[in-house]
Amino acid sequence: MEKTAKFISRAFCAAIALTAMLISYYYAALPVNISMDISDEFPDGGFSAAVLRPLDNGTGYYVGAVPIKSAKTESVVRPRLVPCGTPFGIKMKSDGIIVASVAESSPAEGCGLKQGDIISEVNGVAVRTNAELADAIALSPESCEILLDRDSSELSLSCIPVMEDGVPRIGAWVRDSAAGIGTLTFYDPESGRFGGLGHAVSDVSTGEPVPLYSGEITGADIYDVIKGECGAAGELCGILLPNSSEGTIYANTRVGVFGTLESAIEGEAVPIAFRQEVECGDAVILATVNGRVPQEYSIKIERVNLLDLNGPKGMVIKITDERLLDAAGGIVCGMSGSPIIQNGMLVGAVTHVLINDPTKGYAVFAESMTEMMEKELSENSSATAA
Repeated sequence: MEKTAKFISRAFCAAIALTAMLISYYYAALPVNISMDISDEFPDGGFSAAVLRPLDNGTGYYVGAVPIKSAKTESVVRPRLVPCGTPFGIKMKSDGIIVASVAESSPAEGCGLKQGDIISEVNGVAVRTNAELADAIALSPESCEILLDRDSSELSLSCIPVMEDGVPRIGAWVRDSAAGIGTLTFYDPESGRFGGLGHAVSDVSTGEPVPLYSGEITGADIYDVIKGECGAAGELCGILLPNSSEGTIYANTRVGVFGTLESAIEGEAVPIAFRQEVECGDAVILATVNGRVPQEYSIKIERVNLLDLNGPKGMVIKITDERLLDAAGGIVCGMSGSPIIQNGMLVGAVTHVLINDPTKGYAVFAESMTEMMEKELSENSSATAA
């Protein structure tokens, strides 16, 4: 009898602890502000086990019958966008020069220069290209005062170059641009703007987002696919079409690149889904694994990630279409930005592949992308006006 009582007591305590953990998790993760269409009476559904219902004083989240957090609903005009799925080339100039690596025992190492630093000036001269950096060092080969950005802080370092074959060098490998292929997610027919990729364009050496100075997108053609397999990501093999500038990029963010297209994209505009409307279950993606014309492939949304509602990993998805599995093994590099459609709405875009299972990957919410597109446009406009 005593053993039974102890067992029941422990089970009860474990249940209380689990419930407390669950409530704490949802309380920390669920967003306070929720968008809803001005034509909706109340947003249906919710985030996984948490659902939206009326509270006595407004709106809130429930887990079962337990109210755990209040929320504020905001009526907005639901954006209608044209889903794309077409490959595009990216060409970006960085705002400053990215230090890709530093040679051992070099002047750069000696003065404290590190991988990932972004050099903006040398001896008071602004530099944005590798050639400008070399010229600035050559103007003062005895000593260089380097102004740089590190972790959003401005630093100044003094470096004494060494002469190699009559040329002053500091011993750092640097990069002033980035290029690659991604997938266009959507086009806004009202504004002429686009969103793509679903995550930031990052430097190949540092893994950090490239600070954007200027950028353009071009046409791209996919000619082959390296299939993904467990432990190795696959890749779309494509070329950037020459003399095919299609638009400019004004923002490189954690949830995608955004810009303006020179020509309209034909297609039917569909409404975007707000985060709370995304459901676990069947959906489709538009992806291109050959040429320039996207195809529709079936997927499942397996999980809505409450801890990354505003980042590039808001959903976990799984490719279920045998055609795409046969052609690519699942999600591959270059497929980032492929739009996801569910219940007739644009719900998000593919962003990452899981290396240990290429049939699965992450996706960003469409609402996160459109919010960032508007935010960056507003900030850029303010900066220009100033």
